Amino acid sequence: MNPFLANAGRSLGIRIRSFFWLHPEWWTIGLAGAAWTVMLHHAWRNSGHGVHHAMTLIAETVDWIVMVFAMMLPLITGAVRFTASASLWARRHRAIGGFLLGYLAPWLAVGFAAALLRQAGWTHSYTAPALCFVLAARWQGTTTYKRAQWACHRTRPIAPLGWPADRDCLRFGSLIGLACVRTCWPLMLACEFAGHSPIALVGGMVIGLVEKRRFERRRRPSAFIATGTMAAYYAVLAILEIRQSMTS
Repeated sequence: MNPFLANAGRSLGIRIRSFFWLHPEWWTIGLAGAAWTVMLHHAWRNSGHGVHHAMTLIAETVDWIVMVFAMMLPLITGAVRFTASASLWARRHRAIGGFLLGYLAPWLAVGFAAALLRQAGWTHSYTAPALCFVLAARWQGTTTYKRAQWACHRTRPIAPLGWPADRDCLRFGSLIGLACVRTCWPLMLACEFAGHSPIALVGGMVIGLVEKRRFERRRRPSAFIATGTMAAYYAVLAILEIRQSMTS
């Protein structure tokens, strides 16, 4: 039977419950939406700072994690859905939570290193994100990048019960997290060094979505154009910044 016709006679409450049953990753998307709200609010409060805005090590690390949730969670809904479907009904949300904890671990390590770099004065210029976007465009053409992309779409068996199930969810999340780190680290560093600018964040999100679509449909890499555009944008800002410093 057509699913649309099957749902036509159901009440709104049943259809809502059916949607949440079919899409257990819904609250993961909710986390991403909340993270975007926090990032955009932070950018609005600190308008005019951006690249030059300095924060403490802890604040930079927290902002990094929020940025990871905002930009990366929408790209891993397939892995989150697999984790839920491979788990028992009563454990599916617990399984998603374990997956996200494992996924966050490698990003947290990279974020702490990025926050340490952000304490240096040279990262508070437009040259830093421009170079990172150039590096991201170059990285997309490497064999390591392509292998990491494949690793982002791998699956692993998950035990049904007990601590083996929790272990498998954490392990699967960490493996996907490591693959995503290998794929997107230059792009995320560019967004970090851009001071979490909305332009950099939205541009990075678009690049990630375009590259995910390209991978799923086996098309030629079109994200290179978007990454190059972001690199050119920040390169122009870097040149203007250098000229202004020379004349002042």
